[in-house]
Amino acid sequence: MAMPQRKVVLLLFIIINGICGLHIPQSPSRTVPRGGAISPPISSLARAYGELILTNPIITKSITAGSIFALSDVTAQALENKLKVKKEEIRNVIWKWKRGRTATNFLIGLCYFGPAAHFWYGWVFSILPSRSLPSTLGKAALGQVIFGPLFNILFFAVILFQSSTLTPSNLAHKIKVDLPGVLKSGAMFWPVVDIISYRFVAVKWIPLFINLMSFVWTIYLSLVANNNSNSNSNKQPLSSPPPNIPAVE
Repeated sequence: MAMPQRKVVLLLFIIINGICGLHIPQSPSRTVPRGGAISPPISSLARAYGELILTNPIITKSITAGSIFALSDVTAQALENKLKVKKEEIRNVIWKWKRGRTATNFLIGLCYFGPAAHFWYGWVFSILPSRSLPSTLGKAALGQVIFGPLFNILFFAVILFQSSTLTPSNLAHKIKVDLPGVLKSGAMFWPVVDIISYRFVAVKWIPLFINLMSFVWTIYLSLVANNNSNSNSNKQPLSSPPPNIPAVE
């Protein structure tokens, strides 16, 4: 496993275990002498993060989203390079990290996904506050119909802009060719994530949980979007087909 992937796995492990630590009820009769017990580092990290969510929710969620999106892109680039080497049977290829592309993904998470998810979840819980199955399915459906498609289209547009191929015709072409397939794939992934998050995760932790799940989804989107945007740059007038990306509830 490559170093970036090891760091990602460690980060996910720390965050998920920290969240679990926050939800472990403590007996009121159980007292811990000051300095007498060692608080698990993971739980301490989660509590500190929880405080940041309460005091600076938008900034905290935005930085988290940006960081996870950047890690997703680094992983996607490593996979692209590995697939290229395997396909073309090239050996001793030096992987060139496209920092601009990673920075673009970081900005998508920081400036759009983090703030948008914060307000989106606040809104869906204001109109469907219950955690019953019908309410959960309703919130999941809203994400699939509204939030997911809008995010995917924005992601396509930004990737095309970053590769200097953003035009109305290219974007329309990408939406026409890739969006249906992305939405179909998302329909097999995000509803499950939504049901888990809406039913079992505390509201303040939902954006973080979704960010963790979007790590996998954004890798997929990056692979699709960048592969197709590279194809577009090689075709001069774009008159018909190509490309892709995440949904987040």
